[in-house]
Amino acid sequence: MTKRFLKALILLLPVLAFAQSSSTPSTYQPATITAVKPLDSGDNSNANDVLYEVSVKVGGTVYVVLTPSPSPSGSIMYVVGRQLLVHVNDDTITWSDIMGQTYKAPIISRIPISDASKPQS
Repeated sequence: MTKRFLKALILLLPVLAFAQSSSTPSTYQPATITAVKPLDSGDNSNANDVLYEVSVKVGGTVYVVLTPSPSPSGSIMYVVGRQLLVHVNDDTITWSDIMGQTYKAPIISRIPISDASKPQS
């Protein structure tokens, strides 16, 4: 009796886990950084205060966000081609780095991408 129960449990656990995970849709979407532009800080020579204009392609839209340098160590986080998961709100985009640090940046523009795969008429 115990062996049957264990076998049934082993067979049903993955099904239950999958059913539970698929019922809650993820709010994070895959994104790709398409452009990075440091903004001129004027006379300020502190590298930690540099602002970046980062373009991120999410689905059929490119969002341009304004964000500060991510770390005082000067590590490079914003690299063209880097993929990350983002959560798009009405006026901000949120993402996390590899260490779990969450960043939120204001969206300064949205650019819809036309579907280049459609035949021209």
